Amino acid sequence: MDRAGHRTLPHTADLIIEAWGPTQAACLSEAVRGLVGSFADTSGAPALTPWPFHIDPAGDDELLVALLEEVLYLLDARGAVPVDVAIEPTASGGLAGCFHVAPVEGIEVIGPAPKAVTRHRLWVGRRDGLWACRATIDV
Repeated sequence: MDRAGHRTLPHTADLIIEAWGPTQAACLSEAVRGLVGSFADTSGAPALTPWPFHIDPAGDDELLVALLEEVLYLLDARGAVPVDVAIEPTASGGLAGCFHVAPVEGIEVIGPAPKAVTRHRLWVGRRDGLWACRATIDV
């Protein structure tokens, strides 16, 4: 297994994202990339705008849900797609970071837009010396 990466798996009316990395932040960043890559080709994205975020302290599973929900909020409410992400854990057990976003109009759509993050088979933890996670997304 590569040191960091992600993959998506089809699931009836859903999408499963699996991600991994050497740190929790790297794993969660890969989950964001997997989610975005499931519906958008961001390789030709126009100029990027920073979108800082802060996620309150929570358990590992809830941090993943909150982070992916932030992506859904940007897409739905702001018409923006994260093209890159930087995440750092906070001392209190939350996350802080920044998405670099592009307007959805400048992005090639390659799949159905995600609608929600479910908690069905949601998992975040350590496996084989890496952080790994799994999330199911309604599409």
